[in-house]
Amino acid sequence: MHLGAVRPRFKCEVAGTVPEQIDRLAQHVQGTPRFVSRVLGNHVDITVARDVRHRWSPCLQLELLEAEGKTLIHGLVGPHPNVWTLFAFVNISLVVIAGLGAMFAGAQLLLGHAPWGFWAVLASVIAAAGLYVASQVGRRLAAPQTGELIDLLERALGVSVADPR
Repeated sequence: MHLGAVRPRFKCEVAGTVPEQIDRLAQHVQGTPRFVSRVLGNHVDITVARDVRHRWSPCLQLELLEAEGKTLIHGLVGPHPNVWTLFAFVNISLVVIAGLGAMFAGAQLLLGHAPWGFWAVLASVIAAAGLYVASQVGRRLAAPQTGELIDLLERALGVSVADPR
């Protein structure tokens, strides 16, 4: 399976109303013990069941919109929200540390001291590279379950999501 974007997005269109499609999805997921779904209005989250979930298990988020007797589906496949929030928090922290380190090093240079503040910038860059490598490893570990989620969607609604972008 081609991994594509970090959080692949896709759009598709099916005949019928939004409530019909949500019911079809919910019934299909209930018949599959490996997945669980949660419906909030026109938004459906499908995740891997807790007993087979691992740290990198993906989550399929669907937004269903009604348009001229059809249902437009906007989908997003990404890491579980817990993992995504952790990565976002760590990345923001690294940017703040690098910025503060750069400002401190700049002040040290202006005062004629050794600019050891640049070590914080270097450490942040190395940590960000490590985080990127970890995300790529996670994507590869999640690829089989991502494929299962896409197959589940395609079977439930009778659509084809050949290459999510």
